[in-house]
Amino acid sequence: MSEKNASKNFFSLGRLLFFLIISFVLVLCGYLIYINCFSKGLIDKNFSSKNNLDLNTKEAPKQEFDFSYENSLHEPRLFDKNELVNDNRGVPILYYHSVKESADNEVTITPKMLKKQLQYIKDQGYTTITINELKDYLLNNSPIPKKSIIITFDDGYMDNYNYAFPILKDLNMVATIFCITSNLDGSYYLSKDAIKEMSAYGIDIESHTVTHPKLDTLSYESQLTELRNSKKTLEEITGKEVNSIAYPFGNFNDDTIKASKTAGYILGFTTKRGFSDRNDNKLKLDRIYISSKYSMDTFKEIINKTEK
Repeated sequence: MSEKNASKNFFSLGRLLFFLIISFVLVLCGYLIYINCFSKGLIDKNFSSKNNLDLNTKEAPKQEFDFSYENSLHEPRLFDKNELVNDNRGVPILYYHSVKESADNEVTITPKMLKKQLQYIKDQGYTTITINELKDYLLNNSPIPKKSIIITFDDGYMDNYNYAFPILKDLNMVATIFCITSNLDGSYYLSKDAIKEMSAYGIDIESHTVTHPKLDTLSYESQLTELRNSKKTLEEITGKEVNSIAYPFGNFNDDTIKASKTAGYILGFTTKRGFSDRNDNKLKLDRIYISSKYSMDTFKEIINKTEK
């Protein structure tokens, strides 16, 4: 090989090495910039928009749990003082059960209908309040928004997380879920992670007993065990006090009331239709059942014509 050709090959190899080094440096810099932005939250860590609800699909959203609601509704809420009242007008407390596309019975509502009903409530000027805000109104003479309402779900199905929770977030609403605690594994009833995430957001997690029995058929001691164990389980998951119980099937007796007090509950909810006000026994509060069979006209009539 001539000296000229050797020199030419040497410079070609040098240019190739220089190009490879520059490319490596650029890729490395880009990666470091991406990591820096990712860690600071400048790039969405969940680009797929977790818990986004598509009302036209029967598939439940992929379960991804987020406990980082730093600026969410779990912080103390401030209401406009001009919108607050402190008279004994009573509060409507709606109760639902399951939420999924295959609404084949009266206690299972479709996500589309639930959103339509909750949107109507919002459009009518109602403000959803928490169980603790209701407790302070009933017991501590605290004011509440003029048109307050409470949304509750009985039993604590996993579909409440998959379908109801995204709707509540979209409408900036709070709600309460009364949970059965016998099997919190996410297959039928809520998972512990789902409970933690919703509680962190501002959804009240309260008791619906351990096994959902007809309490009035049990002995006092058996009732007390159901109430205590459910309360303890939920408090260990959320780290928050559980002070409300919704009686399964609405069944209760004098022993139920006594056991509820002993177990540490402050509010108890029945299935009797009506508003809850300050004159009510706080362990016998009325609610309003919402059947999936109701038309929107029926729903509107119930909202507008139920009295305390």
